[in-house]
Amino acid sequence: MKIGFSLGRCIRDIVNEKISIDDVAFIIASTHITTRERLAEVILTYTAEPTYLHGCDYDQCMVIAEALWDTNRLLQPRRQGLHRHAQPENAVWVDMFPTMLSENQSVKTAWDAYRFMLHMTENVDNEAVEVFKQ
Repeated sequence: MKIGFSLGRCIRDIVNEKISIDDVAFIIASTHITTRERLAEVILTYTAEPTYLHGCDYDQCMVIAEALWDTNRLLQPRRQGLHRHAQPENAVWVDMFPTMLSENQSVKTAWDAYRFMLHMTENVDNEAVEVFKQ
């Protein structure tokens, strides 16, 4: 699972199939969008921005934007009067936990040990630990 830090760049990566929308937990955006109509306006504006959605199909971008909107995966701190913390310019995604585990047994053992310690310190239920191990 991934957390995104830029609505335009994240949608671009999903459109370009670098990231699957199914792997997106949520996106923390610096936008202040309150309606689907405003979402459409922002996406249209982003299609003219070279670092966002320039060259991407607007309709395809809207399908993704609306899916994120409809599933409450678009977090906008500005809507609550908060400011999003600054990210390095090239920071678009971060993994919540490894999405591609290594086949190396040492890495697997280290990951299992990490998850066990996290479970012990955060009281994560056993079902969640099993999901994370998959």
